[in-house]
Amino acid sequence: DEIIPLIELKSKEEHTNKAIVLKQFLYQGLENYVIDLVNKGRLSIGKAAEILDLSIYDIHEIVKSKGLKLSATREQRQKSKELLKKGFK
Repeated sequence: DEIIPLIELKSKEEHTNKAIVLKQFLYQGLENYVIDLVNKGRLSIGKAAEILDLSIYDIHEIVKSKGLKLSATREQRQKSKELLKKGFK
C-alpha cells in the first residue's frame, strides 16, 4: 500500500504513466540483484551484461558507481593460470 503513492509521485514528477514507473523500479531491482551476483562471483560480467542488455563496460561503470570492486574468484584465477601455461608451451 505504501508503494502506490511513490509510484504516483514519480509518475507525476517525470510526466509518465505508472506502468513505466513500475517497470523502472523493477529494472532497478533486477540491476541491483544482478550486480550483487557478479560481485559474489556467482555470475560473470558478460552474462550480467547480456541479462541487462548492456555492455561489459557499462557493468563496470555501474559497479564503480556503487563503490564495489570486482575481482576474480580463486577458481577463475586458477583457470587463467592454466590457460597461460598452455599458451606458453
